[in-house]
Amino acid sequence: MLKLSVEHAFGDEAPPPDWAAVLRQTLAEPPRQPRQACERWLQTLRQLARYALPPQERCQALSMLRDAILPQAAALEDWARAADPVGSAEARQALSLGRALLLRLHQDCKLLSRDCEEAGGGLFSGGRLRQEALALAFASAWDVQTLHARSYAPLPGGFWLDCHRLFACALSQGWERKTVAGGGDSLGGWYRRLLLLGMTASNRLDNRQQALLLPWIAAQARYLQLEQLAPGLPQQDGWLFAEAGDKPPRFVAEQPPEEGGSWWRADAGRTLDKLRAELNRLQAAGAPCGVESQLLARLDQEWRSPPRRRHARFRRFHSETVALLSQLPQCWRLAAGEGEPPVPAHLQLANLSASGLMLQGEALGQQLRAGELVMLRRKGLAWQLGLVRWLSLPGEELQTECGVELIGKRPQAVELAPLTSHAHTPFEPALLVQPERRFCRGGVLAAAGRWYQAQRPLLLRQGEEVRQVRAVRLLQQTASCQLMEIRVDEVLESGKE
Repeated sequence: MLKLSVEHAFGDEAPPPDWAAVLRQTLAEPPRQPRQACERWLQTLRQLARYALPPQERCQALSMLRDAILPQAAALEDWARAADPVGSAEARQALSLGRALLLRLHQDCKLLSRDCEEAGGGLFSGGRLRQEALALAFASAWDVQTLHARSYAPLPGGFWLDCHRLFACALSQGWERKTVAGGGDSLGGWYRRLLLLGMTASNRLDNRQQALLLPWIAAQARYLQLEQLAPGLPQQDGWLFAEAGDKPPRFVAEQPPEEGGSWWRADAGRTLDKLRAELNRLQAAGAPCGVESQLLARLDQEWRSPPRRRHARFRRFHSETVALLSQLPQCWRLAAGEGEPPVPAHLQLANLSASGLMLQGEALGQQLRAGELVMLRRKGLAWQLGLVRWLSLPGEELQTECGVELIGKRPQAVELAPLTSHAHTPFEPALLVQPERRFCRGGVLAAAGRWYQAQRPLLLRQGEEVRQVRAVRLLQQTASCQLMEIRVDEVLESGKE
């Protein structure tokens, strides 16, 4: 029997004689507003679950409902993203509704798989219905996982455990390579998608990177190789996961002790070969180092051997508030001391290390996303420049969690312009941090846009001084800014006599 972590079960209520006609009529109705449509589909799923339906009819109904639900859930997600889920309770509730809808659909598809498993394959044309139910369960799991990734929300408990169990069921029947009509992928292919996305720190990516990541995983995940480990195998670095565990693959340095079930290794070698081939193609075509190239280079490192934490983290057991300000224009105004100072958000310090800290709370009025430039200040200390490394938006409330990497202390407001032959080149705001209080030979420059080219000369204005600097090394590039190391070439203008 297929064991699942789903809390509800299908009811034993006799369905109305016209239930199928009513469902088809509902599906044929013109689209409503996304929120109203999602609420209605959630109600329809709950009503359908109360009926005692034959597995074949339930499978057809759930497949039709999934086709109708996905466009409305996507429209609701687009609206919520435009409304800023970090600071808008309505946007956060909309995302929560979309996740609840897709999760309910996924749970019903899993229950359908269990019902088909209990009924046996001999009654249904050699197990064809069981294969279709498993394909629906895997496809709806992908829907749930991708929406949670795009909305920076943690997956619900039991998600991974049930995915491992569904794959074990398919594997025991020899159906890993089976593809059903309209399924889009083999049963093993769906499972590999889930694992590969689970191996990726998607909460460290911005929306543009995620939009490239998900189709790429869908196309290349079939090359992920799975190996069931036998006792006594040599211990090697790799991506391991327990069949009886509720976790995705995790990169470990050695095989962990066996705990109530077998362990598997996910080998991304062939997937990495495809990734590097695409990187080489982009470089050979002379494409600039854009979002796609940066994402593939990041995945190459992450899937091969993800970077480990450099410094120990220390949890804060007493309450400490940190002021936080996001986005380069606001940070520049604060550093320059121009006009009315912007109002920061105040979050609780959860833990900290030598290189960064974790914050929790409501970031009202601040647009936070992975890769966003921020300034923050602890009590009694000066403002520091940081970069949001990861983001989590759990639940309907406005609670936000984020990890911030510290870049430098005492950021200074400067202005940046390209060195050209034009007499009146416009300057744009940027922030400078360096070891010394006064700008001497170099530093780290944070600027919006795409300034960096190796050894590119730039003009840097700080107060009455204008200096020619040179971009030496690109340190970070995100959707909102670039961080680059610069070197001073010469002083062109100075206010000093």
